[in-house]
Amino acid sequence: MTRRATKPLPPPTDEERRIAGEAARVLRAAIADPSTMGAKSVVHVDLARPRRGEWWESWANLPGFWRINGRKGRYLHASLPGWTYARAEIRTEMIPDLEALAEHGVRPTEATSGAAA
Repeated sequence: MTRRATKPLPPPTDEERRIAGEAARVLRAAIADPSTMGAKSVVHVDLARPRRGEWWESWANLPGFWRINGRKGRYLHASLPGWTYARAEIRTEMIPDLEALAEHGVRPTEATSGAAA
């Protein structure tokens, strides 16, 4: 069976770039002072295939930012569809990816290293 390449995303709009810049700024602030994250919301997601569930956490002051399955799980941001990050990669990879999107309109093209920097 031949797999088709995924369809590339369209160039980011000015609004997407603005949101990415704001997301990078608030994530840096939350790392410096976790009290700025706001109230945490938790939701359980049941997945049919494979049969399992996930816990998704979000914070009121970090729109689009999600933690899946706790501290040792993965992290994602709505501005970076298709990309997940380890906790150690938030500062070294996710925030720079958001900043590159905001400043240059560049979406990530290389997979994350999976290693803490």
